[in-house]
Amino acid sequence: MAASRENLALGLLRCCTIVAAESAQIFYSRNTFRFEGEHEYYPVITWLDKLDRNRDYLAKLEITVRRPSIAWQLPDGSRHKISHSKTRGLASHHPYLAAPLGPYEEGEVDIVDPAIETIISLLAKHEHSDRQRRMTLCLDAGYYNIPGIELFEFEDTSLFSLDLPNLVDIWRRQYFWDPEALKIIWKTEGELDIFNEKRHLIEGVGWNIVHAQEGEYIYNSHGAFGPPHEEKVIPSMQLSMIRDEIVGPIRAAGPSPYTHWHHSPFED
Repeated sequence: MAASRENLALGLLRCCTIVAAESAQIFYSRNTFRFEGEHEYYPVITWLDKLDRNRDYLAKLEITVRRPSIAWQLPDGSRHKISHSKTRGLASHHPYLAAPLGPYEEGEVDIVDPAIETIISLLAKHEHSDRQRRMTLCLDAGYYNIPGIELFEFEDTSLFSLDLPNLVDIWRRQYFWDPEALKIIWKTEGELDIFNEKRHLIEGVGWNIVHAQEGEYIYNSHGAFGPPHEEKVIPSMQLSMIRDEIVGPIRAAGPSPYTHWHHSPFED
């Protein structure tokens, strides 16, 4: 936003080497850098890569996280592109996620974008033990889009599994010699009544709610659940969450429980 930049003396970053270095440290350590928009992480990678050693000063990064792309898993464990999915290629089962104890089940599964691992690895470069960073992963607001739990059941539903948050925590521990140097916060917002009713389910799949604040948001039905473009002001709860510590082997999530609602499995 222009308003958030109007008081920044960015010209100092183009001064002599000494002034520019001191200014960069203040600039990157005292501001929050936010990336919003579509399901695309590569602009974040490009930006982090160009920062080079200035990444060491980066303290707060916020990224909008969309529900992962999906693929159709067959009983032999192979995956195929679904006709309506935006999947870019198909990632095999991640080596950090253990196979199921029994046979693979058929159905829709998440494809975790490897770009997210690249982002975490870049944040770990030039790591200083005395500097803590915070990466906030913002989930879609307006309803609770929480990995591992589906609070609404519609015909186009496909469960946002725990594969992504589990891998994010594994990558944090893998790339940072001190995992506490990177604090990962997940944020979302949804209806207050739904939160009060379902909080035990959220916590039951390993989410530790560190902050909850009441608010409100404007919901536009677009004709889906009411008159066209009907707007409602709905009381909400804004959540900040962290993952509970992972103990033992982490198994890849099974197919979405709503797979049976979908009738166009995959492209040949």
